[in-house]
Formats: sequence, C-alpha cells, structure tokens
Amino acid sequence: MPSYIVTGPDGAKYRVNAPEGASEADAISYAQKNLAAPAPTGPTGGLKRVYITGEPPAAEAGGDDLMSIAADAVKSLGIGTVKGGIGLVGAAGDVRGLASKGLDAAGEYLGVSPETISRGKEAAYNAAQYFPTGQVLSRAPSSGDIQQRIEQTTGEFYQPQTKVGEYAQTVGEFLPAAVGGQAGLAGRAARVLAPALTSETFGQVTKGEPIEPLARFLGALTGGGAQALLSRPNTTRAVLENQLPRGVTPQMVDQADVLMQDAAQRGVQLTWPEALSQVAGRPVLTDLQRHLEASARSAPQMQDFFAGRPQQVQRAVEAEAANLSPGPPPVAPSTIGPAVRDAAGETVQGVRNAITTATRPLYDAAGQHLVPPRVHAAMMDDALFAETVNEIRNTPALNAVVRAASDRSVAMYDAVAKRLEERARAAASPLNPDASQLVSSTTGSLGGGIKDVAIAAERAATQGPSAYEAALARQTELRERYLNPLLEGHPLGRLAKENTTTKKAIEILFPRQPVARTEQEVSEAVRAVANRSPKAASDLVRAHVETAFDQAARDLQSGPNQAGGAKFRALIAGSGQQRANLQAAVEALPNGADRWRGFNRLLDVLEATGTRQNIGSRTAYNQEIQQAMGTAGGVVPTLAKSGGSPTQFFKPLVDKYELWRSGRQLGQLATAITDRNTGGMLRELARLNPTSRRAADVSRRLVAYLNASRPQAEQPTQ
Repeated sequence: MPSYIVTGPDGAKYRVNAPEGASEADAISYAQKNLAAPAPTGPTGGLKRVYITGEPPAAEAGGDDLMSIAADAVKSLGIGTVKGGIGLVGAAGDVRGLASKGLDAAGEYLGVSPETISRGKEAAYNAAQYFPTGQVLSRAPSSGDIQQRIEQTTGEFYQPQTKVGEYAQTVGEFLPAAVGGQAGLAGRAARVLAPALTSETFGQVTKGEPIEPLARFLGALTGGGAQALLSRPNTTRAVLENQLPRGVTPQMVDQADVLMQDAAQRGVQLTWPEALSQVAGRPVLTDLQRHLEASARSAPQMQDFFAGRPQQVQRAVEAEAANLSPGPPPVAPSTIGPAVRDAAGETVQGVRNAITTATRPLYDAAGQHLVPPRVHAAMMDDALFAETVNEIRNTPALNAVVRAASDRSVAMYDAVAKRLEERARAAASPLNPDASQLVSSTTGSLGGGIKDVAIAAERAATQGPSAYEAALARQTELRERYLNPLLEGHPLGRLAKENTTTKKAIEILFPRQPVARTEQEVSEAVRAVANRSPKAASDLVRAHVETAFDQAARDLQSGPNQAGGAKFRALIAGSGQQRANLQAAVEALPNGADRWRGFNRLLDVLEATGTRQNIGSRTAYNQEIQQAMGTAGGVVPTLAKSGGSPTQFFKPLVDKYELWRSGRQLGQLATAITDRNTGGMLRELARLNPTSRRAADVSRRLVAYLNASRPQAEQPTQ
C-alpha cells in the first residue's frame, strides 16, 4: 500500500495511505478534499489517516501503524542526531538567533514598535564589531543556515510524521549531552532523556503558539534540573570525585599522606584538604572542608577535630624549640644576650690579635730605633703627649709592651699613638657621657703626627725604608680586609657591642624585613658565637622561636587561636629571605643540619594549617553560595559557564545546596577528609583521567539549549 505525505490547508503534515494502483496525484487530490473529515480509524500518532477507498481490516491497519511509527521514530532519531551535530557547529549563530527572538518577544510584550527593535538590533550589531567575541557571534552561521546549505545537496531533511517521531528527533538533538562526564550508561541516558522529554512535552503543549520556543527552552531546563537533583553525588566517593580538581596526581596524594604522618608524629592532626593543598601549592578540597565546617549537620564533628589544634601546635613548636637547644632553657632569658655579646666580642678580639701577630715582626724590627733627643724633647713639651707617656708607664697592662723600651723608641711612640687613637674613639662614642668631638679630633690628630715622627726617625737611623711604616701599612690592609667588615654592619660585630641585650641580639640576626642575601653573614655570626659558646648560640635561636610563637599564638577573645600555627610560620619564615636566614642560623649550630630538617618539616606542617579557610558569618557564607550559583552575568554567559547542558546549568545550585543544607553525606564526608585511611580512595580518584570528571566543552553542550528552543516545524532560514 503506497503512502504519501500531504500538507493540508492548515499547514500540518498528513499521511495518506492509497490502495495499490492509485496514482500519487489522485491520492493527494482526494486527501486534500477530505482532510477536514474524521479519518476512518481516528487520529493516530497525532496525524490524520485518509483512505481513498475502503477501510483496511483493523488488524492490518494496527500492524501497519506500529511499523510506520517505529520506522518514523528511527528515522527521526537519526535526523535529530544529525541536527545535534549541526548544532555544535552553528552554536554561536544560534545564540545570536535566540537573543534576537528574545528581543522581538520582549518588544512585542512591551509594545515597542518593530522599527525601534530593528534599530536596536542594528546598533548592537555595530557595537559588537569592536570586540572579537562579538564579531564571531554576529557573523557565525546558525545551525539553520548550515542545515539549509546541506539540504541543497541532500534534499530536505526528513520530518517526523508522528508524535513519537517528534520526541525521537528531540532525543537525537540532545545526544551530545551524553558525551563526557563519569556517569555510567544509565546516567548518560538520563542526561539526554530527562531534558529532551520535558522540552518536547512543553513544545507539544504550546505547539503553534508564539511561546513555543520559550516553552521548549524552559522544558529543557526543567528536565535538566530534575535530572541533576536525581543524579547528584549520593556517596562519599562520588562527592570527593566531583570536588577533586584537575591536576591532583597519585604522587601528590602520597606526599600529602607523608605530611599527615609527619604532622601526627608531632601531635598535629591535618585534614586531607590541608595536606593536599600544601603539597599541590593550590587549594584542593578546601571549599568542601569549609562547607563541612559551616553545615549544622557536620559542624560539631569538624569542631571536635579542630578543638585541640591550638594545643597540638603549641606542643609541636615547644618540642622543636627544645630540639634547637637541648637541655633546660636559661632561668633568666635576659642573660642570653650578654653571653652572646661576650662570645662575639671574643671572636672580634681574636681577629684583632691575629692582625697583631701577623704584623709583630715588623713592629719589633722598628721598635728599637730611637727618635733624636732634640725631637723627643720637643714632643715632651706637648702636654698631651707627655701625659700619655706617663699613663703608659704607670699602667702595668699598657707598660708591659714597652717595659724594656726607651721613651724615645719607635715602640713607645707607637704605643702612645695607639693610646691616643683609642681615646679619640671613646670621645666620639655617643654612648660616652663625656663624649666630645673636639677631644676626639685633637687626640686623633696628635696620634697621626706621632706616627709620622717615628717613621722619620727610623728612616734617618737606617738610611732606608721604614719597617714601622711597613707595619702600619700591613696592619691597615689586614684591618680593612678582616676586622672593619665585622665592625661596620656585620651581625657578629653588632652582637659584640657592649649594649647587646637578648632582644637586640634577636633583632640583629632575625629582623622582620631582612636585607636580601644576608644568610651567609647570619651563618658566620652564629657559627662564630657557637664556636665560643654553643649554649649561648643555641639558646638565642630557641629564644627567637619561642618569642615569635608567643606573639603569633596568643589567645583571641573567642578563645584559643586556631590560626596560631600558620601565623607563627608567616612571622618567622614568611619571606624567602627570612626562611633562608633562619635556616642559616640553625644549620650553623652544632648538629645543625639534623636540627633544621626537623624544624623545617614543622614549618611545612604549620603552613598546611594555613590553607584552612575561614568560615566567617553565616550570612556572608550564604551570600557566597548565591554568588557561586552564577546569579550574575546574564543568560548567555551563564549557559556557557554551565557547560551547555540543562544538567550542568543546575549543577552549581545542586552541589552547593546538597553540601550545605541536606546533610545526607556530610557526616561521612567529615570523616573522609579527616581520616588518613581515605588516602586509598583519593589515590584511585587521582588516577582517573581528569577530563573525565568534568563537563565536556561548551560547544558540545550548548546545542541542547539551542535545539530545544526551536519549534519542530520551523524551517531553516538563511
């Protein structure tokens, strides 16, 4: 029995079954005259059946209907899939068309004239040309344009002939939504069928009405939202899989596990989000942890876990501080600074002694030469010179060097010159209550003159070069090379000053804003002090650690400071140079490399505690969730951001709502992120292809919206 498709006066499509031998023209002519009359067997699949003569047996008619409907569904599903593929390519143009229709509908509803709407569209088109995205959106072909060009070669696409066929075609158009994601076959089918069936149902109800495109669009969203709610993560594993970001590897999970173990050995309990964020260098599952801490269902469990954190951190820091300086701490911490000062001073004096030893042969060679009597008599007429000679002779410690030498000797003149220079430095010191720049200048000038007299006397006696002059030059060279750098800014020289206290010593070695590349000087200073007094050096580093922790971990009004560990780490090693200086100081102590390994690992643990997010107020928390749902930005950006499928459009809402409000798995999740045994599950999830856990790209999913927004009978337009 031949079958023909006839367009009736109302524009609808009708199937005409004609007896064998009837021409197509006769069948169409007869059918068009009788379309208004009820079909002999009534409506079938939403289309009228018209027979030219006679009525086939009921059994035959029923069998023919089932076969025809099945064939129509298969063809419609296939052509819908083709249209879905076309929609991928024409997505940008379809967005433009959807926006245009929206403007038309809004203008008609508001009573705006078509001319005004047209001018507005033209202005928007011109403005879009200034932006690359706007140029693509305004010029890209729509899926209708692409379909029309294809049909120029293949002929008009097959049109569904039954309601079943129309539903099948819509399902085909939604098939791209099945691609991607981690769901199984049933889940993928649900991602397609739920929005497709609701979209087509809404379209059938409003068929032929101006609201039909919008109805289909809302139907797709409704079905997608329902599917998202039904397919939300309903196990701990599913939630973790859904929240675990890309780039987390099994190796990172192993490193996080080791960090948690090291922390536990120190008495500090870390969560998986804290440990993973520390080793990954970026937030990992911290949003999930924050939701669990804020939710009424899981907050008590998380509070119990973190309740002991301040005491845990305090005990860990105290243990590592004691490891830096074994034994009991000083009864009087104020004695640490003077002990360090004395050790540093001994080192500086040792440098002076070494210079003296190096130049002693030259001084001894020159010391026996005598200044001429007449010159010496003139020098003794100077009251300051004569006073200094008498001071040296009457002071055993000073006289010991020149006891066997004549007052006229170069050795005595050198001693007088050095004594005057010492008095000049003392007179210039701001700490000297009797300081006087005039005294300093006068005594210093005389000291230089005395050296010149001694040099001249030696030259006259030897008729050659002066050994005393050579000794002075060598001494100056050695002082500039070794001693002056210590006294002019080096931490060791600053520690050796008389007014060094424990607080000042800490500030000298560990300033809040250290100068770049000073770790070598810090190492030299601590090593020099440790060589003279290991206990003083170790106690000073320990005092620095304990003082910084006391500042960072002091209790808050609300109770113990949960962030004390992280603040301590930031205070003591917040910058790279701070950490380098601290490392240099610790490693300069006896057995310093081992001490630093333990302390450095503690810093890693405390830094991990700083990845924990602050919950803040419940009102602010609710506002953040609303912002995360994408309430700003407009329809098209929201669609693009959602991944182009109705399921993904509702996914942020479903995820946040379930985590924050429902509490179905919150207790299990709280256990999972705080239990080290979860590591096996996390390693397995990290091995998965990261792209399989996330929605596919926007272009693949956007077709679901765009095809759902077009009436089934709409013809492609250029």
